[in-house]
Amino acid sequence: MNTWEFDTTVGQGSEVVTVVYEYEIDEDKSTYNESVKEVWFSGRDIVGCMSEEACAELEMEAAMRFQNHKLNYKMEDV
Repeated sequence: MNTWEFDTTVGQGSEVVTVVYEYEIDEDKSTYNESVKEVWFSGRDIVGCMSEEACAELEMEAAMRFQNHKLNYKMEDV
């Protein structure tokens, strides 16, 4: 399993969190099995404390950001 991290904001207070996104790569350098693994805030993984709606929104944002990242960087860098 590979991981990629990015910072974003969540919640009404727009708190900055670090998202750990995990994925696998096949022999053709295509990614699959992508999902948010952890969400870090103040040194703690808060993914289990987030609402279903917040998690779904973060999954969508992470998927879009990761696709953009793959387009702008070589897969060796991903």
